[in-house]
Amino acid sequence: MIASIKKLLFALVFLALAVFLTGAKSAAQTTLVTLEGIVTDEQGSPLPGAAVAARNAETGYSKSATTKEDGRYIISGLQAGTYECEVSIPGFAKEIRKGLAFAVGARYTIDFVLKQTAIEEEVVITAQAPMVETTKSEVSIVVGRDKIDSLPLLDRDFGALTLIKAGAFAAEGETAIRGEVRSNGQPFGSEDILTDGVSNEWVGVNAVHMTVPADAIQEFRVMTNQYEAEYGNASGMVRSAITRSGTNEYHGRVAFFYRDEFFDNVNYFVNHEGYNGSELSGDEYDKPPFSHYNWSGNIGGPIKKDKAHFFLAYEGLSHTEYSTITSPLVEQESVPWDRTNNQVMFKLNYQPSEKNLFSFRYGLNRPQENNLGVGGKNTKTTAYNNDQVAHDFQLNWTNYPSDSTMNEVRVLYAYESYAYHSAYDDNSYYVERPSGFFGKPANWPQVIDTKRYQLIDNFTLFLGDHSVKFGVDASRVLLGGTISQYVPGYYFFTTDAPFDPADFATYPLVFVKALEVAEIDSPYWEVGTFVQDSWRVSSRLTFNYGLRFNYYQIQYMDFDTFDIRHFNPRFAFSWDPIGDGRTVIRGGVGTYSQNPMLNYGLLIGVMDQLAVQQFIYPGYPDPNVPNPFVPYIPPMDVPLDSYSGEPNSIYPYTVQATLGVQREVITDLSLGFDVIWVKGQKFNRMENDNPVIPYSNYSRPDPTQSNVYVFRMAGKSDYKALYVTVSKRYSNGWSLDIAYTLSDSKADVDGQLTGVYSYAADGWDRMYGPTNHDARHRLAVMGIVDLPWGFQLSGSAYYRSALPWTPFYADDINQDLLKTDMEPGQNRNSRRGFDQFNLNFRLSKYFDIDTFRFQLFAEVYNLTNKNNFGDVYEVIGEPGFGEPLSAGGPRRVQLGARFDF
Repeated sequence: MIASIKKLLFALVFLALAVFLTGAKSAAQTTLVTLEGIVTDEQGSPLPGAAVAARNAETGYSKSATTKEDGRYIISGLQAGTYECEVSIPGFAKEIRKGLAFAVGARYTIDFVLKQTAIEEEVVITAQAPMVETTKSEVSIVVGRDKIDSLPLLDRDFGALTLIKAGAFAAEGETAIRGEVRSNGQPFGSEDILTDGVSNEWVGVNAVHMTVPADAIQEFRVMTNQYEAEYGNASGMVRSAITRSGTNEYHGRVAFFYRDEFFDNVNYFVNHEGYNGSELSGDEYDKPPFSHYNWSGNIGGPIKKDKAHFFLAYEGLSHTEYSTITSPLVEQESVPWDRTNNQVMFKLNYQPSEKNLFSFRYGLNRPQENNLGVGGKNTKTTAYNNDQVAHDFQLNWTNYPSDSTMNEVRVLYAYESYAYHSAYDDNSYYVERPSGFFGKPANWPQVIDTKRYQLIDNFTLFLGDHSVKFGVDASRVLLGGTISQYVPGYYFFTTDAPFDPADFATYPLVFVKALEVAEIDSPYWEVGTFVQDSWRVSSRLTFNYGLRFNYYQIQYMDFDTFDIRHFNPRFAFSWDPIGDGRTVIRGGVGTYSQNPMLNYGLLIGVMDQLAVQQFIYPGYPDPNVPNPFVPYIPPMDVPLDSYSGEPNSIYPYTVQATLGVQREVITDLSLGFDVIWVKGQKFNRMENDNPVIPYSNYSRPDPTQSNVYVFRMAGKSDYKALYVTVSKRYSNGWSLDIAYTLSDSKADVDGQLTGVYSYAADGWDRMYGPTNHDARHRLAVMGIVDLPWGFQLSGSAYYRSALPWTPFYADDINQDLLKTDMEPGQNRNSRRGFDQFNLNFRLSKYFDIDTFRFQLFAEVYNLTNKNNFGDVYEVIGEPGFGEPLSAGGPRRVQLGARFDF
């Protein structure tokens, strides 16, 4: 521990020295906007001493600068929003540009040409911010408030709009969790999520920590490649969202959304006799009932105009579905399972002067689920509840000590708790019979609490043609709780007959119990420090380069702290070949490290505590009372799988190279092409050091032990892609975004705990194949168009080509206790399944009355009712082989209303 801290401190000192040796400045901010350019006269001569001011038209917050000898200016630290810029100097007409919409984390180049005049004159221009960021090298897009507000969003998940970024895809099947979106063909947990510049990630599995109400999001930037050194904890995509703030006018909204089974079609497998079977008539099946209510409201406004503002948002959810119990041992009935959530976001902003800007944000999530796990053979007593709560407290301070410096401090305290409990009795036994399951699930209850303390300090220097920024991002995460595995115990019966103390055949065969509840105490360190420079070589060429160092510490895992691969160098360029600010050629190369998941250490710690005993022919209902029909058999210790981490592990990382071009071909419409190559290394593989040796009569190298799993950072991936994007920002009553991805992705891991399919010598070699989400083609289209008479039509369309799957034999052919034997000569994911297409629309009608607006709308999801088949039956030679087991959502309808004031 002490040695690791010494290494970390040495690395921090090393990077700090590197900063001062560069002697330069930085413009890029995690969430803030940078504005730069040159002020000249009509002959092109620079105008030093000109005053340039940017004022937020909604809040009144302002920031100003004075042009240097070469006429250049730079204003950094602006919040995203709509601005007006004013430029003035004696002897020239003052120019004011209004309507400039600045996006989160953007860097804009806006030049001014002033007209010489003998009298005081003012020129007012209504303009737009540039479509093309000619000084940025990252491959990214911004999803603005107009899209969040106008596009159909099932379940009100604004993150679904991430798919409009080429290269992004929604995780499907068993590897998906918490609405996860990925990129670059990377395995589970490779992305990072930021809200207002701080972490919004639960490090247990690197998934979303807190969902923010959609109406509380101002906009978010999606960066898939070539982002700067200030961004870390990701080998794939980074999504950075900013929340809304109050303005100088009071505004608010009340909204309601509703869905039920009446308007919806049913899933393909409800009204068909299996795959490709005949369609059933309406009286041959029951339409599964459900109800979905979503209500929300927000209000914001000034506390003191131009100085202090507030914003408050709330969103509630009530969702009910029904599961049918089919076990013949109990009454066959439908049981409701409920899902509710209450979300709150409160924000304060305060700018006492141009030198200081403060903000505070509080977030609350309160999701609850009841009666989970019931249905099929699972009877009512197996039901469990999931009770969660999450709190965020964030404080930001942006300070401008001088005209050439800026400092950002962000502090976060985040808390998350989830508790799984039996809906009936946490102390009941779990009972398994051939035709039905009863009692508390064997791995409940679980109670997990997570606390994150995060401090970020970024300092920026503005000197000459360079822009240097350096900073530190440190998080201390404390995860604790309890996991009850086989407590109080698990009974296995071979008969459905009711228990009869006088009948030996009705006694259980086995009883399994753990000796104690596992206690969790898993501290975690996540630290990054960086230096980066944006060098304006000329008015057309910019170099963006930097270096990041990453440090992670997980209990029970051992990492080689100062390995050279934990330093992430990045070099990129952006070039405006024409010089009109409408074209950029960009590219670069760099390395990107991912934070390893805390779950690895947690699993090691839990399994290290777990001690399990097995009783053969136990008594019932008390296993400690002997079975009267057999001699007493003492309980036996069950050999359990062991888990450990490989010494001197390396953090997962990627090497990325990109080259692209973007051009504003006509006003407000840009076209872009990017070629992407991403090579992933050191992803986690769960390797077994004591496997069953194939064709050895089920023997192991060490017969005294069970499986000996070692987490080895040995996984690899390879991703090649072409991104094509078309973006028409909202103007003249319409907007359009098109993202096409042509890609090829291969890897030998996909999930967080990927194991091998065969213990043969070439087992891991054969795991290397197309990733589970390798779709050759992906297309996303989103659009908004205003219609006459107060109507608006908006929609989204998503297409992906077929995903791969792996066929397996039904039997354990090579006798290694893994029933995942693949076809001879084939690697993982050797076959292709089904493509998918979803077309979604919203039709809205607005009623404007004075300053109020009332909106009615209807949304249709999967308008064409395409059968989007999913999982495939993989067992070779059996009926149904190669046929789908599931289908995505059918045509669904959501109705809603909004009232804005």
